[in-house]
Formats: sequence, C-alpha cells, structure tokens
Amino acid sequence: MLKKLQPYSDYVYPLILLICSFAIYFSYYGSPKSMFWDENYHIVSAQKHIDNIMYMEPHPPLGKMLMGLAEVVIGDNAKVDKHKLDETDYLKGEDAPPAMQYTGFRFPSVVLMAFSVLFFYGIIHRITKHKLLAFAFSSFIIFDNALVVHARAAMLEGIQLFFVLAALYYFTLAITSSKKILLKHYAIIGLFIGFVISVKVNGFILLLLFPMLFGVDQWDNLQKFNPIALLQRLAVAVPAGVLPAALIFFGIFYIHIGMGTKVLAGHTYKASPEYLNDIKEHSTWSPGTFIVGMRDNLKYMSEYADGVPKLDECKSDENGSFAMDWVLGKKTISYRWDKETVDGKAKTHYMSIVANPIVWFSVAAGIIFSLGLIMSKFIYGHKEKDTPLFYWICAFTTLYVCYMLAILQIERVMYLYHYFVPLIFGSINAALIFSYIYREDIIANNKHMWINLGIFVALLIAIFAFFSPFTYGFGITEDQAELRNWFSFWKLQVVS
Repeated sequence: MLKKLQPYSDYVYPLILLICSFAIYFSYYGSPKSMFWDENYHIVSAQKHIDNIMYMEPHPPLGKMLMGLAEVVIGDNAKVDKHKLDETDYLKGEDAPPAMQYTGFRFPSVVLMAFSVLFFYGIIHRITKHKLLAFAFSSFIIFDNALVVHARAAMLEGIQLFFVLAALYYFTLAITSSKKILLKHYAIIGLFIGFVISVKVNGFILLLLFPMLFGVDQWDNLQKFNPIALLQRLAVAVPAGVLPAALIFFGIFYIHIGMGTKVLAGHTYKASPEYLNDIKEHSTWSPGTFIVGMRDNLKYMSEYADGVPKLDECKSDENGSFAMDWVLGKKTISYRWDKETVDGKAKTHYMSIVANPIVWFSVAAGIIFSLGLIMSKFIYGHKEKDTPLFYWICAFTTLYVCYMLAILQIERVMYLYHYFVPLIFGSINAALIFSYIYREDIIANNKHMWINLGIFVALLIAIFAFFSPFTYGFGITEDQAELRNWFSFWKLQVVS
C-alpha cells in the first residue's frame, strides 16, 4: 500500500494529516456552550474590538482581534444582545447571554491550529528528507490532549503556535534550500516573529532564530574569524530581521489603539489623561495618540504582570505549577465540569488540560538523549555520525532549554499550557533524535523499525482516545475518571 502511495506522497501525506487534524480539532468545538478558563477574559476583549471599546490587557491584542473578526464573519450571535460583554473584563457564566454561541470566537484558534500540522510536517521533512518519518511524528501535535483542549477554545495558544511553526518552517526552509541566505530570509522570519509576539510575549524566544541563521549564513567567516566581514553582515542582518518584527508588533498595536474609539465609565485601565483626551477628541488613529496609547498599554502589561501572585503549591486550589514539573504533565487543570445523572448513574462532563503521556514523556526523553549527544560531542570529543542532523538537534534543544531557563526566572504563577511552545520544540527534536539514532535503519528501510514506529504512533493515538473524555467533555463516571488518573503528581481533579 505504501509503495503505491509513494509517487503521490508529496500530496497524500500532508492531505491525510490535514484531514486528521481538522477532524480532531473541529469536532465538538462548539461545546461546551459556555465559557471556560481564559475564555471569560478573551471573549469580552474580542467583543470590545467589535464594538470599538478601548481596553488594555496583559497580552498583546492580535489573538483577540482575530477572534473578533471571526465572530463578525461567522455571525452566530448577530441577533444576541452582548452589551454585558463590553461592561466587564471577566464575564461570569451567569452573566453570559443564554442564547450566545461560541463557535465564532473559537474559530481562529481551531482553524489555525489545524493547519499548523502542515508546517510541523514540513519542518521534519525538510530536515530529515524522509516523508514517512515526518508523517509519523506529526501525530504529536494532532493527538495531544492538552493541545487539543486548548486549541478548541477561544484562547491564545492555538493562534500563537500557528505563527511559531510558520516561523520555524521558514527558518528551516531558508537553511535547507540550496540557495544562499539572503536578507529577505531574515526579514520574513522577522515578520513571523512579529505575529508570534503580537499574540503572547513569550514568543520572544524565537529571536534566537536570528543568531542561528546568522551562524549558518556566516559559517565560513566564523571559522576563519573574519571580524570585518562578520560586522558588515551583522550591520545589515540585524535591522533586516528586527525591523519587520517591530513593524508587525507595533503595527498591530496601532490598529488596536485606533479601533478603541469609546471609553466606558469605570474602565479606563489607568490610561493617562492625554490618551483619554485623544479618544474623546476622536483622534485615535493619529501618530501622537499611538505613541501615548502604546506607552500606556506597555505600562499596563508590566504592572499587571507584577501584580500576578506567586506560585503557592500549599494552596489546595492552586492551579499553577513549577516549570520543571511541566515536563511530566504536572499539574492538570480542571477548567470546568458539569455533573448529570443518566439512567441512574452520575456522569461528569470534564474540560481539563491533561497531557498525552506518550507525547510528553517522549519529548522529555528526546531532550535527555539530545543533551547527552551534545555533551558527547563538545565535552568528550566524540564524532557525530550525521553532522547536519546533529546541528539541527542542537538548534531545537537550545530553543527548548533557553525557553525553560527563561521561564524559571519568572516569579509569578505559571500554568501547564505555558509549556506548549517548548513542547513544540521538543516534539520536533524527538523526530530528529529518532532519525539520528535509527539513521542506519532508515537508510536500509528496515521493516522492523517501521513496524515498531507504526505501533508507537498507534499507541499514541489510542492513549489520546482514552483521555479524550477530558478533552471533548464526554460524560464519564467517577470510576472511569479514576481509571484515567494515572499519576498522583498530575493532581487530576476527579469529581465524586
């Protein structure tokens, strides 16, 4: 069967992945017909864009702008009175309009995350030059329960990961193509990074792509240590990459500030008198208003971050967790649950962030193997068996480790979903370290190796299905929930 598909594999593998991705992410995304977790914040922010209400938030506005756009285009709530959404920054469930639908607000995250698999597949394919390997490991971002539950909601992670993977794909494309690296490559990567940080600022980690690209670009001059040539290239490469990123970031804020033509009483977000006066004077699109509004927005974001409490694991209701615990899926969060009785049996519908242990443990194992491989090269002087692949492993391991080190410097409480960006780095790395370890078997097209990889992917999908009640809100009994409570350190909340 695989031999028959081989001539069409350029299209068949991505098409199969896209169909699976859409099936997984779009299924039941209109439910629950109520908000959960950060939807209570983001949906009201998106509505403010629709109604031209000035607001400030701890995250940049792109994600909410896309949610608002989708809500207008889809129009499921065209006849619903949503004025209460403008009057608050956190909409309580009981205050939501009873007839309100959430498909429009959730659509950008769902569709962008579904398409992300094509970038993921493309990255692995371009590096390993093996379609079937890329096809198999693309299951990591389709069948991870934690990614799916978040991306099916009006939250920011699905939107951001689309741009993260787009940036990584173009970075990979620029290096693996036979053409010389040009300034346009820096610029296009910068554009994607601009979109990433316009959703959430943790995307600044992708700025590391610039020195990596520069290292490849100037490898000969680095080896010869030609400082003049390096400085000359640096003088044009830095602005070529950074300016497009800044243009996107500030451009999106310019639109955000320009759209905020109304101020609701009691919702000034500590805006300066100058900014409030400019809004009153209907000059929100002027450059002067942008400068003042940008300053006030950045100040609000900083003060909000400073006001977030620290992690307190002694609290019985603490949903946050220590960054190093994320590697093993600690701690799960019960976003919402609804209990009902069916045929005399109590069943609970959960919406919880629960890791697919096959994915997350494989990522952790891959990082450990990669660190060992890197140390064997640079500390013990062992020769790598595939130099280009080795340096790709170094690149994605560096992105993973640097993100985690940066997060460890943050004192405010953080949550399991803050691990999604390094999870993507680690998932790509898992495919690369597998390709490195089994290089000879892949070249020899070893049948047993492919069978074992197929069994691994089948197990990954089976585990996803097993934990899917927490992902899609299927009703399960207390015993069925406990059956899925595999590890005590997950601290999975089972409703009794």
